[in-house]
Amino acid sequence: MKLERYYIKIWQHIINTSESNSNEMIQLFMLPYAGGDHASFNKILPYLNKNIEPVTIEYSGRGNRRKETFIKEYQKFLDDISVTINVLRRPDCPYALLGYSLGSAVVFDLLSKHRILGVPKHAFFCARGSLKVKTESQSYHLLSDTEFIKVIKDLGGIDDRILSNPRFLDIFMRPIKADYSIWGQYTHPDNNAKIPCNMSIIYSPQDPLSDNIEDWCEMTEKESHFYEIGNNHFFILQHYKELADIINRELESYEI
Repeated sequence: MKLERYYIKIWQHIINTSESNSNEMIQLFMLPYAGGDHASFNKILPYLNKNIEPVTIEYSGRGNRRKETFIKEYQKFLDDISVTINVLRRPDCPYALLGYSLGSAVVFDLLSKHRILGVPKHAFFCARGSLKVKTESQSYHLLSDTEFIKVIKDLGGIDDRILSNPRFLDIFMRPIKADYSIWGQYTHPDNNAKIPCNMSIIYSPQDPLSDNIEDWCEMTEKESHFYEIGNNHFFILQHYKELADIINRELESYEI
């Protein structure tokens, strides 16, 4: 029932914000970083082309789904997201996907395992390096609270005002740690899986979580385009207009 209410809210948003005929629209499903919620992409929304219908996917336990429990198993996490996207997919218009950090791994899994109805026009992978090998970041959830907070702060993901309020900091960090536990369970398929559409890989060269970024070239049957932005993992917080420009430019190349 809670998830059904979430669907209703999203559908109301889609109906209220769609200004063009559905045949001219393209849905853009956006999956946030660890700890992200419906507001994670708010800064880029005003800069997206009017024919792009943005839909931010909310993970269980945060934002509009905050009364739900965190999902602790990766497969159930993936199932929950695939059901959500398939329910919200409009059959009368094309779609694209964008993942940021954790969201990038999930988008790749959804597409390579054919969990979404229809073939997307494009996929955007932001702030995530190679998925082929286990990385140090997949053990971050095992760190002590102090060490974990320092890691997230070094990535550029915590405002100093949050750090100065221990009670709010604890609330802020809970979903982040839950999502890093999910990320720790991710295993890249060993069947040379590829996605069936063109993709854009957007990253900061200074981001330690974007190591071996060139591995993405091998993960699609189509074209891959690389873009460098900013100087840390959370380039979306300062370079949102540049990110929106890339999305607009890539999606403009498709005849809707």
